[in-house]
Amino acid sequence: MAVPVPLGTEDRTARLTLHRPDAWRREDSAQADLRVTGDDVVLTVRSRPSDRTIAEEHTSLLERLPGSVDGLLLIGCDPWTTTGAPARLVEYVRPDEDGDVAGAHLLFVTGRHRVDLTIERPLARMLATDDLVFAVLDSVRATEPSPSRVQRDLEDLPAPAPAPIVAGPHLGPEAVRTLRSLAGRRWNPTLLRTPAGRELIDAGLVGRLGTLPDTTQTLLGPWEGDDQPVTLEQRLPDGRTTRLQAWSETVVDGTDEDGAVITGLPVERVVAVVAGRLGIGPAWTFPFRTGSLRADLLGRRTGAGEAPDLPPAIAEADPRLARFWAAPWTVSSLRRPGKPNPIVIVHADGIGFARVGRTEAGETAFTTDSPANVYRSVVRALLG
Repeated sequence: MAVPVPLGTEDRTARLTLHRPDAWRREDSAQADLRVTGDDVVLTVRSRPSDRTIAEEHTSLLERLPGSVDGLLLIGCDPWTTTGAPARLVEYVRPDEDGDVAGAHLLFVTGRHRVDLTIERPLARMLATDDLVFAVLDSVRATEPSPSRVQRDLEDLPAPAPAPIVAGPHLGPEAVRTLRSLAGRRWNPTLLRTPAGRELIDAGLVGRLGTLPDTTQTLLGPWEGDDQPVTLEQRLPDGRTTRLQAWSETVVDGTDEDGAVITGLPVERVVAVVAGRLGIGPAWTFPFRTGSLRADLLGRRTGAGEAPDLPPAIAEADPRLARFWAAPWTVSSLRRPGKPNPIVIVHADGIGFARVGRTEAGETAFTTDSPANVYRSVVRALLG
């Protein structure tokens, strides 16, 4: 059972009220209606006159946000129902010189004003501050009368951003094995006499005399012991399979059969790469009526063979599941060191995400999931 988060202080502006921890401090700001900081969190409220609908303002926000900071990633959006006014919650991650920043942007309209409340904190503190951030968001209330008209249709959302490319030399399978065998060594003159060794020299990973540069030794550091990687394995809609492995900041992008790109990346960039491979971006999340499916049926749908049809009775009773089932699937397994079972995530192209759960008595749990929650699984796996 979740422990209640104490929110002892109330703040008011002309457009809203909210509650937040006593330890947070209100700061003067000429550019904002309200600015509060504490626990590595920065909360800002701004408002301006507007008679536009929430759909119009939300669409405008989604069009503007990705271009506001180079490399910003939208990780989710949802209707927000507790403010007493039409609202949307947009979550994003943006680069910063001191490390990536996770943001939650609550937008609501009153018919006379648009109100923007943002809460930002370091990505490394995202999971630790989530309960606090969402408790504050849940406490926000509009103080102006809101429009009486109900908007039943949700606005279109932008497509996910392309996945970042893992740049670096592509090595053949034998060159990859040879490179790994060099962990803990500084020099191996026999490399000069093997095709794999010459491939490593041509890639700049080994010197002309068989020496290992400092950058290569750093790259090989995780392989000196028994460290296990975080591994993302994917089966794409066209049947191809991919694999990405990350040991701290050493990344191997490829398979044993096809070779791989091996490079070093800051762990926050690895998070961005994995999120991009999963297809994380804004998507409306609607729960299936069906909570589980026959294990053999779901196993065939997530496997390499021909996709089976969803039984007509289930399709008729659960149209959302039927649309999800009919779309092209990317099936991803995220394996974490020390965890016996992978996280299995299905991305239905153009629709959203679902998570494959436990199997009991021949039935496997299969539930929708939001892209923001999938992103949190990536952060938990790579940042802990």
